[in-house]
Amino acid sequence: MKNWLTNYRWHIISWATFILYEYLLVSLILKINSPVINYGIHYIIIITFFYVHAELVLKRGLKTRKAAYFSIIILSVLEICLYTLASYLADRYLSKVLTLSIGKMTVADWKQISLTIWRGIYFLLFSTAYYFIKSYIHQKNRTTELEKKAIEEVLKKKQITLELANAKNAYLKAQINPHFLFNTLTYIYNSTHKSEPRAAEAVRYLSKLMRYALECEHGPEVMPLEAEIRQVENLLQLCRIKQPDLFIDFIYDQKTESTEVIPLLLLSLTENMVKHGNLSQREDPGKIIVKLQDGIFSILTNNLINTGLNDTGFHTGLENIRHRLLHTYEEKAKIISGPKGNYFEVLITINLTEAQSFYK
Repeated sequence: MKNWLTNYRWHIISWATFILYEYLLVSLILKINSPVINYGIHYIIIITFFYVHAELVLKRGLKTRKAAYFSIIILSVLEICLYTLASYLADRYLSKVLTLSIGKMTVADWKQISLTIWRGIYFLLFSTAYYFIKSYIHQKNRTTELEKKAIEEVLKKKQITLELANAKNAYLKAQINPHFLFNTLTYIYNSTHKSEPRAAEAVRYLSKLMRYALECEHGPEVMPLEAEIRQVENLLQLCRIKQPDLFIDFIYDQKTESTEVIPLLLLSLTENMVKHGNLSQREDPGKIIVKLQDGIFSILTNNLINTGLNDTGFHTGLENIRHRLLHTYEEKAKIISGPKGNYFEVLITINLTEAQSFYK
């Protein structure tokens, strides 16, 4: 009801103003006083006639490519006849004298019918004007909307062109920067592998990790796990060069190497363990367990909680992994992480049987 009043508020205000104007004109100037029910019934007939002509007769008759002007004229005449009949019957009913006998009709009756016909023509013209004004406003709004969409399309194309140019520039920079970086790392390795073999090995492992990360960035959405397993081993070797007392058991089945999952998943978990976990206890090493069983791929990491002051960083790694899993696999993947006693554990499971449609 509220929406209806909002949509038709100007119709209600306009009719209320018109009815008040006519009522004051008739009662104050012409000194004709009639019961309120008389006005009510006649205005119900008028308003019905008004909207039937505008919303049914004209709307249906003019909406076709070849407007049915002849039909509109016939229907308009019929409308005036029905309006006149309804008004005449309403007058007779209100005056308690109901008769349809033409022979008993007086001059006053014919005068009243003539005035009713003229009033019907008046409201018919009024209704026609309303229809064309409404159609004009509708067409103008539609034209404005189309022009707005056209402008938006032009701006969108310009934006796409700008983004494409930026992407091309970024791609060129991506081609130049890694090339310069890897050449520099190669130079450092060649310069130090005899005098500082440990540092040279660190540079070699770092170069492999960075090259893999760049390949993943420009590669497919999912990749076989074999390459990432090699990079995890490189990462552990690199970390052991810097921290010899680093103990992690990396366990995986050979069949998991051909499993295709999103890249950098296993590597990110390993980096998260090395960065935040306590991996210095030989008798209680950290664990990375990768499995594939009955179409369910899982990665489990478990390590002692680091209680020292060297646990730096904002711990955003796991949150980034969570977002990537949600984006790629939706509800087919789950990640559970949190402390378990003195240990911090992360479990990732992916239902690859159901998730194949995401990356095929």
